[in-house]
Parts: sequence; C-alpha cells; structure tokens
Amino acid sequence: MGGRVVSRFPFVRKKALGSYVIKMPKYTRTLGPHFSLPQSKTFRYEQNIRHVVDRTIASLPKHHGVHFFLDPENDSSFAFRLAGFKVFQDFTFRILPEKSLETVWQDCDQKTRNLIRTADKKLSVRQSGDTEAFVTLARREQPHSHHDFPLLKALFTEAHRRDQAIALYAYDQDELVSAALLIWDDRTLYYWQSVRSHRSRIPGMNMLLIWKAIEYAKERNLIFDFDGFGSVRTAKMLASFGQKPVTRSEIRFGTPSYNVKRYVIDLVKRYMLRKYRCYDLY
Repeated sequence: MGGRVVSRFPFVRKKALGSYVIKMPKYTRTLGPHFSLPQSKTFRYEQNIRHVVDRTIASLPKHHGVHFFLDPENDSSFAFRLAGFKVFQDFTFRILPEKSLETVWQDCDQKTRNLIRTADKKLSVRQSGDTEAFVTLARREQPHSHHDFPLLKALFTEAHRRDQAIALYAYDQDELVSAALLIWDDRTLYYWQSVRSHRSRIPGMNMLLIWKAIEYAKERNLIFDFDGFGSVRTAKMLASFGQKPVTRSEIRFGTPSYNVKRYVIDLVKRYMLRKYRCYDLY
C-alpha cells in the first residue's frame, strides 16, 4: 500500500486427494493475515482491511480449499466473510496480564480451587526444557493420536532455544502423571499441548498444571491462552476457571468438489474422535 508492506500472510499449501489446500502448518495455533496499517478513523481502517484481504486472496496460488483460525485480536473476519468465505465461531479462554493473580484465583469456581489445592499437596511440579517425558507419556496414553512427535520435538526445541517454550511435569513421587508444553510469543502464552495418566487417581492434576502455567504467564506479563478445547467436558472444566470465552474465528473456503471430499473426511475424523477420544486431553 503506497510502497509499504502493510500485511503478511504466511501459510502452507498441501495437495490431498487431488485438491490443493491452503492451511495452517501443523501445531500452529492461529494464522494471519497480520496487519501493519496506518492509523485512521474506523471506517477507513476497516476499508483498508477489506482492500488488503481482497488483494491477499487474489494473490494466493491455485487452491481448492482454505482453512485457518484467526487470533481473537485479528480484525479480518468480516472482510473474509464479504469476500465469500465462510466464518465460524470457535472459542478459547484468555486471561489478560493486567488481571492480578489473586483476582484470577477468586474467579475460579470453589471446586476448582479445592482440586488445585489438593493436587498441589500431593504432586510436585517441575519445569524442563526437554520433551522426552511428554512424548513417552503421550505415546502410552494416546496411542491413536495424530501427533507428529519428531515435528513436535523440533518445534519445541527451537522455541525453547529462543526462550519461548517450557515443559511442565507433575510427579506423584517418581511417577509422571501429567505433562504440558507451553509456548509463547511477545504477547501470548499458550497452553499448547497436554497429556495425563489415566491410571492416576489424584484429582485436579491437570488443573494444577494449568494454574502453574497461569502463574508462569503472569511472571512474564503475557496473556494466558487456554488454547481451546476438544470436547464439551474439557470446555466445562476450562470454564470453571471463571474466564469469559473469547471468539477465535474459523475461516473456510472450498470449491464444491473439495467440500464433498472434506465432508467425508470430517465424518471419518468424528468417528475416530468418538472411538478413541484423542483430543480429550484434560
């Protein structure tokens, strides 16, 4: 725009079942476009976003489908809707850095606070820069998950090298019963991946790790993002921390032939999720 770069839109393009799909890389939480627009009144600003989105779409390589999630603070969902894309509402929960830890604690449901206290008395939580224990537990507890462990490890290792990732491990004496990987940028810390032992009977072990992650985000003065949920049960558990859900827009586009293929694939995925509960990680 006027010789300036005002937007960037990273993505991957993959070919599956004969169709090119523009999507987020695996393990990416949200995508762009990311704007750097000049300050202006609301109408002009929104008009600029629509113009940039239109230009972005026109510049995309050949594709039959598009699928990604916008960050809650991204302002482009309306522009994509006007451009003919479908916009759905997904949700996450967030805690802003200006909210005190004491207020966050009081926001929690009484039962949730009690479970965290109980787990804190029985478990020890350790920080680590290594994913081996997480991978070992995940392989045992989620044998049918869609994890790409070499990629997960490589991403975590690189992020940790940049001081942007850490692992939390909860131990019952010497037995690992729960694990979580945290990752962050300059604004937001995500409760990125988690796994728990189904053999352990200690209540609240996952809530304890979430609380420790909240404390860690507070230390770094970052937004804490619970990073969504994979089941109604998990959503209700996260809601017990007392935070309002925030919208994370899902952006989709597909040609008629691609939409038929995606419908069949989604049916298979839903069947697998019901069978193995792969994403009920909490």
